Amino acid sequence: MKIASRVYTEKGRPFTILQLTDMQVIDAEQQRTPDRLRPDEIEAWRTVNVEQCCYAPIRRAVAASKPDLIIITGDIVYGEFDDSGRALDGFIAFMESLGIPWAPVWGNHDNESKIGVHEQCRRLEKAQNCLFQRGTTDGNANYVVGIYDRDGENAPVLSRVLYMMDSNTCYGGTDPEITRVHGFTERQRQWLSDCAAELNAETPVPGFVCFHIPVQDYIRAMIDAGYQSGDDGGAPGNYVIAGTDPATVSDRDVLSPNTCEDSNPETVLPAAHPGDSGYKNEKMPIGHFQPSMSERFLAANVDGVFMGHCHKCQLSVLGADGIRYTHGVKTGTYDYHTRGRIGGTVISLDGDKKAFSVKQLYV
Repeated sequence: MKIASRVYTEKGRPFTILQLTDMQVIDAEQQRTPDRLRPDEIEAWRTVNVEQCCYAPIRRAVAASKPDLIIITGDIVYGEFDDSGRALDGFIAFMESLGIPWAPVWGNHDNESKIGVHEQCRRLEKAQNCLFQRGTTDGNANYVVGIYDRDGENAPVLSRVLYMMDSNTCYGGTDPEITRVHGFTERQRQWLSDCAAELNAETPVPGFVCFHIPVQDYIRAMIDAGYQSGDDGGAPGNYVIAGTDPATVSDRDVLSPNTCEDSNPETVLPAAHPGDSGYKNEKMPIGHFQPSMSERFLAANVDGVFMGHCHKCQLSVLGADGIRYTHGVKTGTYDYHTRGRIGGTVISLDGDKKAFSVKQLYV
C-alpha cells in the first residue's frame, strides 16, 4: 500500500483541513554574514519574536478553523537563517503542542540550512503528530496521506488521499542531497501516477496534491477566469474576488519591516466560477512556474491542488480541466506580505469527503 500515514474520522462527518504556507521563520541571530539583514530586520526577527511573527497567527487560525488535519505547503523556515536547526526544532515543538496531525512538504528555502536535508527530514519524521515521510523518489518530501472513514465495527474505508510532493527549486543550499531542478522530475511524476494507479485500482478515490512551487496550470486558470491579464503576469494591482472575506485590520504587523500596503484601491472582480475566491497583488509570469501537470493530475483522480510560494497571491480558482487550484494564504509576518492578509486557508470536505470548498482565513 502506497499510503504512508492515515487520519481517521467518522463516516458522514465533515472534515476540515487547514493549509498553512510560507511561514519562512527567520532567526536573525543566525545570519551568516553581518550585512545580510538590515538593522530593522535584525530587530524584528530576533529569536524572541517568533511567537508574535509566526506562532500567534497559527494559534488564531487553528482556533478559528478547528481543523482535523493541517497541511503545510513549504517554506517552514528560511534555511539560510537556521544553520543550527534551532528554528526548525522550535517550529516542530510548537506544532506538536497543538495536538493535531500535520503534514508538511519542503519549499525552496527550507533546505538551505547547513544541518542538511537528512537531518531536517529525521527531525520531522520523529515528531509524534507529524505525518511527514521523506519518500523514495527525487526530492525530500514525497508521501501519501489517507483520510479514512470509520463506520462502527466495519473496516475503515479510504475516502480521500493527499499526495504530498516536493517541488524542489532549492538552489541556495550546499547539501548534495538537494535535488537541484525546478519543479517535479519525471521520476516524481511517475511516482504520482504509480501511487494513484494502485490506490484507484478497485474504487476511485479522489485526491489532493500539495506542494510549494505553483504549476502553470494555475496561472492559466487565473488568466482564463479574468483574474490576470496575460502570460507576463499582468498588472500587480489589488484584485479581490467578489465574496472573499475582508482582511483583518490591526496592529499585528508592527514587527514586520517588509510589510506591504495595498498599492491600489481594491478592484473587485466577479467570481468566474462558483467557489472562486481570494486576493492577488503580485505579478505571476507563467514562465516562472513549473510545467503543466494537468494531464497527470486528472489521470490520478485529483480534483484539488494546493500550493504556496508567492506571498501576495491567495487565489482559489477552478481550472478548465475541472481541478480547483488554490494558492494558500501566507502564514505569519516573516518576509514580504500584505498587511492584514496573513493566516491560513480552510478546506472544508463534506461528509463523504468528495465535495469540498475553499476559504481564505485572515487572522
